[in-house]
Amino acid sequence: MTDWERRLALDPSAAVPLYYQLRERLRAVIRDCEPDTQIPAEKDLMLYAGVSRATARRAIGDLVQEGLLVARQGSGTYTAPLAVAPELGARPAGFTETMARLGRRPTTQVLKARLQPAGADVAVPLGLREGQEVVFVERLRLLEGAPCVVESAHLPAELVPGILGEDLTGSLYDLLRTKYGLTPASGRETIGAVNADYRLAELLRVPIAAALLATTRSTRTESGVALEYTIRHARGDFAVFSVELNDAENVLMGQ
Repeated sequence: MTDWERRLALDPSAAVPLYYQLRERLRAVIRDCEPDTQIPAEKDLMLYAGVSRATARRAIGDLVQEGLLVARQGSGTYTAPLAVAPELGARPAGFTETMARLGRRPTTQVLKARLQPAGADVAVPLGLREGQEVVFVERLRLLEGAPCVVESAHLPAELVPGILGEDLTGSLYDLLRTKYGLTPASGRETIGAVNADYRLAELLRVPIAAALLATTRSTRTESGVALEYTIRHARGDFAVFSVELNDAENVLMGQ
């Protein structure tokens, strides 16, 4: 058990501001904590560190901004969950495969699964005509029971006949590979940030307007057939991306 009172004792005579001292001591304690460890309440931090509410709040706020702490409305403040770190520039891999490789326990809830006409935003990356039929599958992906990603996949209907009758709670890539002989071999992933609307906030159990990581992915088979257009909204405390910068093709910023 963490000895918070001892480890957060500050030196009021030091030249360093109290909020900075508290932030750095919290940072050191966090390094020794398991992911999803609840830290003491604000009033307890004030007592342990001998600081005002404003000072405690500022130190916590800095660490929340850095992603080391996560504030959960009505519950408290926790050390950040173990983040998922898929590699950019690697071959396309699905959520289930990525989590299994990292030793995590993924589960899936299917929210929607239906045939629908492709809008312009979907038709273009799939190489279809607007209005042509696609399979739409929306799923909530969870890790150790905690919701982390809302995933909306679009597939050309003519490539995957009967897929709506299959089990869609497992790996979609495995299903495409084993039943249809379709393997995503290349693609493009675009990453940005959005704020959670009411529905996403409810599904992901985050406050409305919370920052989410938004990605869009288009994949193709080895023969160049457009296979998938998927939009993902991920909780920011669960998702990071890593990229190797040892290759001219992967350098993000040049001189």
